[in-house]
Amino acid sequence: RSTRWVEEVELLQEEMCRVSCFLRWHAGWWNKKVGECTLFVAGDNKGLVAYACRQAQLRHDLADCFDRMW
Repeated sequence: RSTRWVEEVELLQEEMCRVSCFLRWHAGWWNKKVGECTLFVAGDNKGLVAYACRQAQLRHDLADCFDRMW
């Protein structure tokens, strides 16, 4: 039983690392979208850029929070 417990802990730690990496990748993906936002109406572009920046920041903050907790 103790062997299984150790394996579960190792798997959980690996999963936590992967979640953090994914969140950082997804933040970068949203940051990349900022440069791709182009519409004919400038006001709409501002909204899209703000949304993409917010999504990127949320994921970055979540990854930072997870890194501190884990």
